[in-house]
Amino acid sequence: MIEGWRRRRAPGPRRTGLSCATLRPDGAWSLRLPDAGPSVWRRLLHRATVELHGPLLASCPANLDPETAATLSDAGFERIRQEVVWRLSLARLRALPRVHTEHRLLPVTEVDLAEAAALDNRIRHDIPGTQAWTASAEEFRATLDDPEFDPALYRVARHPGTGSLDGLIRVWSRSPEPRLGCLGVTRPWRRTRLALALVQDVARTLESRGVTHLVTETDTTNRDSHGMAARLGGEVQNETVEWRRPA
Repeated sequence: MIEGWRRRRAPGPRRTGLSCATLRPDGAWSLRLPDAGPSVWRRLLHRATVELHGPLLASCPANLDPETAATLSDAGFERIRQEVVWRLSLARLRALPRVHTEHRLLPVTEVDLAEAAALDNRIRHDIPGTQAWTASAEEFRATLDDPEFDPALYRVARHPGTGSLDGLIRVWSRSPEPRLGCLGVTRPWRRTRLALALVQDVARTLESRGVTHLVTETDTTNRDSHGMAARLGGEVQNETVEWRRPA
């Protein structure tokens, strides 16, 4: 066991102590590095490269100082993706015309979890950084045990005619503000307003609880999600870079 790390095999965000390592369904380990100097990172990264088998991923601020960035490079990590962190106003969402959809928007706990896992995999295959995602129903179920999971904030869209699951939204109940972790629709429903319907559905629940904002991230190369966050009036908070060390 790596000192200071808690290993997790289930996908999805997890509360951590000093730091943690999460084994994702695509075989990569996602590392959450502590707020510390290069010397601490150097020790942790060395142990991670020795004791964890598979690609390693770490998300860090885009404005890392040169010494800290060099610590990652020296450990074999390369910059692979850049994301923008947004803060979305629920009041601005409420001011938009309400979208009416033919789909039924349901808590994920009300559908078969194998079917929900398959939907999650399909959507992730089109998201930069998760194209190789292949979570099983068992791994998917494990994410629902997370203390930040709330079925009212994890919704799926079922078509009443075909019975297909065509979209999902996943918001984690974090403090101080909830985090929109994933929003997506299947390819036949691109360029429709189903994604916005899912956002508005969850926004109403959050506002009823007194929440005013949520945060999310978009890959700078993902034109659909990046553009949608901008159109919804999101305020840019900062930028992050994902670093990867091959297996």
